[in-house]
Amino acid sequence: MMIKHARSLWVLPGLLLLAGCSLGGGGLTGAQPAPAVTIEAPALTVTEDWSTRVGRAELPYHRLEISQVGTRLYTASADGQVTAINRENGEIIWEQSLKVDISGGPSATESLVVVGTVNGEVIALGTQQGELRWRESVSSEILAPPAIGQGQVVVRTGDGRVFALSSRDGAQQWLYSRSVPALSLRGHSAPVLVPGGVVAGFDNGRVSALNLESGEPVWEATIAVPQGRTDLERMVDLDADPVVDRGDLFAGTYQGRLTGLSLGNGQIAWARDISVIGGIAVDANNVYATDAQGQLWAVDRSNGASVWRLDALAGVALSAPVRSDHYVIVAGDDGHVYWVDPADGQLQARYKVSNAQITAAPLVIGDRVYVLDLRGRLKALQL
Repeated sequence: MMIKHARSLWVLPGLLLLAGCSLGGGGLTGAQPAPAVTIEAPALTVTEDWSTRVGRAELPYHRLEISQVGTRLYTASADGQVTAINRENGEIIWEQSLKVDISGGPSATESLVVVGTVNGEVIALGTQQGELRWRESVSSEILAPPAIGQGQVVVRTGDGRVFALSSRDGAQQWLYSRSVPALSLRGHSAPVLVPGGVVAGFDNGRVSALNLESGEPVWEATIAVPQGRTDLERMVDLDADPVVDRGDLFAGTYQGRLTGLSLGNGQIAWARDISVIGGIAVDANNVYATDAQGQLWAVDRSNGASVWRLDALAGVALSAPVRSDHYVIVAGDDGHVYWVDPADGQLQARYKVSNAQITAAPLVIGDRVYVLDLRGRLKALQL
């Protein structure tokens, strides 16, 4: 886990938004103990359909992930290579070398593939052949995938700013800025587009809903309040991407809380004292989150009550969980992918991808799971 200092001293420690339905439940819920889950012998077998190399990521906090549109997957590497892959057989469709240090992305639509760089550039390529469409400078490095949609490309930068650029030519539409704490984790969450708006999380433990046309704030909610005497103790970074589902918003902070809010007005329905660092997933019943200790939690989405907690992976830095039709799937810096029963938290299968760390959340499409490790090994797996 990297920590950053506002003065560039780097240290390594040990919307119109649609009015959504408000979450159920009464007041805030305290951090009640959750039942621990034991791991039984895996009952299912994982098969590998194909494997290919797409270029490596240099650092774990660079958010180089897998994007999918139709039958294509898109990946990016730290040295500037963007690749389009046939998701059925793993064949390379095209490769484009940008000769830049990519640190966030890619994100893709039917026509554009967009990445962000260490030097604060947003670069858009065409999807057919990877041809350069436009490139635009912003104020700081981009350590999370851009959000694309509704005619905009929205990026969050390391200095606490949110930029909206025209997806047509990259022209800046608006800028929203928040102050950055003296000390924060190395990395940041990605903005999340909703109809008419965008939701962004910040290193001060707050989440803001912005009008997508103007960038004006619609509401702001405090997910966690800094506590403690030192800057290290007071870090409450919102580095896990917020998740929007059926009018509800779920967000969590490091050394803070996992919360359920109304997307329409930002009112907090419940909160749990869980230090969220990997990420969040949601289904019709539960919210799933990976914490700073390597635990996978399931809590009731209506009130935050504990459903189960998987402790057996404690000590493994886990990716954001992903909900498939039948499982909760998570990857770790131990090079494994894990399939977990969402009903009781029991481990159903595990598969070692490689000896390299996996920090990107797996991508689930149908019965396949696509996994990318930091050495650029991309694999298609299924039970």
